[in-house]
Amino acid sequence: SLKESQLIFLQSQINPHFLYNALDIIVWMIEKEQPKEAVHIVTALARLFRISLSRGKNIIPVRDELEHVQNYLTIQKMRYKNKFSYEIIMDDEVKNLSIIKLVVQPLAENAIYHGLECKLGTGTVTVEVETTQSRLIILIKDNGVGIPEEKLIQLNQELKMAPQEIKEAKPGGRGGIAMFNVNNRIKLLFGEQYGFHLTSQPGIGTEVEITLPLIKK
Repeated sequence: SLKESQLIFLQSQINPHFLYNALDIIVWMIEKEQPKEAVHIVTALARLFRISLSRGKNIIPVRDELEHVQNYLTIQKMRYKNKFSYEIIMDDEVKNLSIIKLVVQPLAENAIYHGLECKLGTGTVTVEVETTQSRLIILIKDNGVGIPEEKLIQLNQELKMAPQEIKEAKPGGRGGIAMFNVNNRIKLLFGEQYGFHLTSQPGIGTEVEITLPLIKK
């Protein structure tokens, strides 16, 4: 019961600013008489929320999770006026595997806000899905400003903590509380051997590795 209540709480953490910004873009496009672009972003927004709801399910197909992040990146790319490009790499055999929902999008959000927003020129976000015999691995990479070494060590130490221990920590900086909420959801559902790990170089970029169990059904 405790785990279930924690999951409900963690999953309820959403950022209303994203919805506001998306609606603001739609209004701007309509005012500028760009109906095709407005339809495109409304469609992406509708699909984003459809997958977010998923009829109350916690576990969804990998293809739906990746479609969710693709819709998110489509909206953000239009918001940032093509300041970045993105690529999603996934083999056909992983599409029907299962995954806890809404774990990739917060990391893509971090890549934009904390990696690319302050970068001079255009950037890239890459989402790549890999598998081993027993694990599903998702890599979210950006070529943004990176994370200082001291902060990187602190973040990885906090991400290794058990969910009850992280309450006493003070996560901040890149990702803030949203990243830790998702990491906690993974640990609560599957065990403390799963979750996130960060690698980064200042001025080069950041990679987040999500490790999950391989769920075939």
